[in-house]
Amino acid sequence: MTGATRRFAIPALALAALAAPVAAAPGDVVKTRIAGFRELGAAFKNVNDELKGSAPQTYVMQLSARQIRDFARQQYSWFPQGSGPQAGVKTAAKPDIWAKGAEFKAAQDNFAKQADAFAKVAGTGDTANIRAQAKLLGQSCGACHRAFRTESRD
Repeated sequence: MTGATRRFAIPALALAALAAPVAAAPGDVVKTRIAGFRELGAAFKNVNDELKGSAPQTYVMQLSARQIRDFARQQYSWFPQGSGPQAGVKTAAKPDIWAKGAEFKAAQDNFAKQADAFAKVAGTGDTANIRAQAKLLGQSCGACHRAFRTESRD
């Protein structure tokens, strides 16, 4: 390898190593998943708090709706194989997520669809429509929780 080739090869190899996917430990994936759902829940709580008030702030609901939509898009990567219940890893995820992958994906797709619709409706600023769409969004969350989440994490 010549000096010029070496000068470009070493940084290229280093960059490739950084860009390569790294297999995260199951506990790390679960921590990421929990953090994502906490943020999503906080955004949804902001919406509900605004809708309960006498003068809902449209911009708060719009910002929260965009956050919910973005988390709905991210949630597909939060459940890789091997990140389910196991010794030493606390998770509320039921094994059915991986055993019934097609059903779980359908629930994720429904949530993402409702989150997209909610973001669009929130963009209009129409509080009555935002309230109606928030209810549908909440129903999609609840359906997935009932089927794929345990209520107790110990």
